Amino acid sequence: MTELNEKKAAVYIRVSTDDQTEYSPDSQMKLCIAYAKDNNIDILPEHIYRENGISGRTVDKRPQFQKMIANAKKKPKPFNTILVYDFSRFARNREESVTYKTLLRKKLEIEIISITQPIDEKKKESVILESIYEAMDEYYSLNLSENVKRGKKEKATRGEFQGVAPYGYKYDKNTQQLYIDEEKAEIVKMIFKKWIEPDTTIRKLCKFMNDTNFKTTRGHKWCDRSMKLILQNITYTGKVRFTEGGMKRNYDHPDMIISQGKHPPIIDDELWNLAQKKMQEHKDKWYKYKKEYSKNEHWLRGIIKCSECGASLSHVNAMKGRSGHFQCCGYNKGRCLSSHYIRDSVIIPTILEQLKKDYSERLDINIGENTESIELSEISLLKKQLDRLEIKRKRIKDAYINGIDTINEYKENKTELDKEESNLKKELEKLNYNQSVKMRKERTYKICEEAYKILSDDSVPPNIKDTLAHKLFEKIVYNKQEETIEITYK
Repeated sequence: MTELNEKKAAVYIRVSTDDQTEYSPDSQMKLCIAYAKDNNIDILPEHIYRENGISGRTVDKRPQFQKMIANAKKKPKPFNTILVYDFSRFARNREESVTYKTLLRKKLEIEIISITQPIDEKKKESVILESIYEAMDEYYSLNLSENVKRGKKEKATRGEFQGVAPYGYKYDKNTQQLYIDEEKAEIVKMIFKKWIEPDTTIRKLCKFMNDTNFKTTRGHKWCDRSMKLILQNITYTGKVRFTEGGMKRNYDHPDMIISQGKHPPIIDDELWNLAQKKMQEHKDKWYKYKKEYSKNEHWLRGIIKCSECGASLSHVNAMKGRSGHFQCCGYNKGRCLSSHYIRDSVIIPTILEQLKKDYSERLDINIGENTESIELSEISLLKKQLDRLEIKRKRIKDAYINGIDTINEYKENKTELDKEESNLKKELEKLNYNQSVKMRKERTYKICEEAYKILSDDSVPPNIKDTLAHKLFEKIVYNKQEETIEITYK
């Protein structure tokens, strides 16, 4: 297939939460279609990328943008033009804007056209003009961010609630006020009263809520995080709080604002203060056990799963006479009722012993659906070719409907595709799928033999073991009740 000679365009549409009506997706799309029609540009329906309520400051938070760039890198490239409403839709960060425009224009030879800010890339003045657009867009974004923060601070000072209604309240959009949900408000009171009881812990409180079938606002089971959000939310006292950092919830920030709100309280100040006092005691008691996260702290991280709830088993390093061990994350957070505690000295030898048995005795091992770590079988390749034929079939049909091909050209192309499809299906029928699985198992046996040597060697660095384990194992399910493990390989 040759490179595109005529203009085949992708369209990128982005709307942030702060944009006005003029930036609505439908408005942007209509104008792009009109521009394409006036300039003989063919918009490809499969390459229309939309993002709603997303800021243009960073690319890593724009999945559709990333998908568009990934498709642009394909060979042969599917389009040679990208249409945007204006350059601020493409990016509001000069550094990223320059990076991706350079990649698209110079390396991939893909033109970027703003339908409302036309520039002639062949003229040297376009460099200055586009730089001005980029600087203005970034300034607008930064200025908007400052205005939003200033507005939130002002609202907090006036006692106006901002955000999602906490558990126990309802939010009225018309009056923009919080109102008490009587049924859930009683549950909130119960949570605070139980928390200040001497023997109550976060885990015990979560277990009580889950045992009595009380659900969170979203209908989930309670965990330590959702419980702490209740116990640390000053909204229940009738006040509002604004904290720099938003979701980071830095309650010790020197510029934190606490004001008397306009909504009714659910608990009184005395109960709140007692709850916070115990929360601080809880924090002081358990803070010493907090450890820094390390990606390669154990090579089985995220691999061992709880047979009861399916959550991963987290690892705790050995300390003060206690051996290193694994425990279900769901149990730690109060969501799972079954403890899956197991020491390193038990689980690791068990896994290594099973690993050795699997390859030495050629046991009937479990192979997962994910085969990225193993070469794609011939069956997979044939299926992919059949999928591509369906895409080609759609394209020739669109070409006929849009008047690009004549009826005879369409019939000729369709006949060729039918013939190719028939040959591929015959090849597919010849292959034995069970033989393919057998080949994958044999390949896995060989990998297991090498993996056993590495994973059982204490001198091998943790990062190497970590990489190997995550390429070999899809999951290892540990059943505490039956004291068994079930390994599934990739």
